[in-house]
Amino acid sequence: MEQLEGKVAVVTGGASGIGRGLAEAFATAGMKVVLADLDERRMREVEVALGEAGTEVLPVVCDTSSEASVQALAEATMERFGAAHVVCNNAGTVGRGDPWTGPFSAWEWIVGVNLYGVVHGVRAFLPIMRDQGEGHLVNTASMAGLLAMPGYAPYAATKHAVVALSESLYGDLRATAEPIGVSVLCPGFVRTNLMEDRWDPARGPVPAESTSPVTQGMTAALHDGIVSGMSPADVAALVVDAVRADRFWVLTHPEYGDVVLDRYRKAVSGQNP
Repeated sequence: MEQLEGKVAVVTGGASGIGRGLAEAFATAGMKVVLADLDERRMREVEVALGEAGTEVLPVVCDTSSEASVQALAEATMERFGAAHVVCNNAGTVGRGDPWTGPFSAWEWIVGVNLYGVVHGVRAFLPIMRDQGEGHLVNTASMAGLLAMPGYAPYAATKHAVVALSESLYGDLRATAEPIGVSVLCPGFVRTNLMEDRWDPARGPVPAESTSPVTQGMTAALHDGIVSGMSPADVAALVVDAVRADRFWVLTHPEYGDVVLDRYRKAVSGQNP
């Protein structure tokens, strides 16, 4: 996938944050862009901005937690462009409330978007890539997919799962020598609106903020980290490079490497977290 010009990129969660950065980066590389998001207003803003710069854009309102909605996204992509070369399963939510005493529906929403959203994306677009004989899947996880994250168990659990399924998918495709790449994006702090997200109104009210001191402390730390974090454009540039180079791991903050290694050293030696 060294040559991207004229090809088609699909980005879920493309209306803001890393998703918008990815859409802009692929557009700059000369690709046609399919934007998928639940936030239609923001998505239309991105559509206009990219369109004014000369990019062919297809906006699709999509709930990635729904298999039918993601299948409809794939169908719309094929109807408009006839191909899907790079697919970024990027939509995500951090969630709200206490994971142990709050409503279980909050778990269902986070798992639906963060984990099943990736599963649905792979299952919808992998057959297309096989038929066309090329493609690259980019699954957005997080550094929380490599490190424990007290206070945000649903988020950390889903991001760990995205890392694992991406590694499994990579192995499956390599075992059959299929010309389809896989990358997993594990960003650290990035300047996005992730902490401002709200539970989808169609699924219920916004869960109450957690009264747990651990969660409250972690929330404050996350806010501070995001404010001073990397720009979405810089993250997107790393992803484009990974697609061109067929590189699996996309780690935006190498300075966290020692922390990740320390976690697994403790696991191997039997130390408690």
